[in-house]
Amino acid sequence: MLSDREKFVLHFAAMITIARMAEMPRSDKLIHKMIEDVRRNRCRSIAPEDVHELLEEINEELVSGKLMLKHVMEDTIWSMTGERPNKNTNWDDMK
Repeated sequence: MLSDREKFVLHFAAMITIARMAEMPRSDKLIHKMIEDVRRNRCRSIAPEDVHELLEEINEELVSGKLMLKHVMEDTIWSMTGERPNKNTNWDDMK
């Protein structure tokens, strides 16, 4: 069974994905309301004052994860195509 914290992260990720893919107008306001609804209805043990900190932790992980996924995807493309993702062959910056 998922903890309330895990449920919150799951629902937040789904909300952000849907809002971005659907290009919802004023998605920030809608997401803010949905976050509170999820916290109140599905994640009752998370205090309202802890939501901001949790969202900061999620954002930090997403930034780190984005860098890692970019690296993994570049390596995968390179192994499948033999073509280096970084086509910068100008070594002038190394002088």
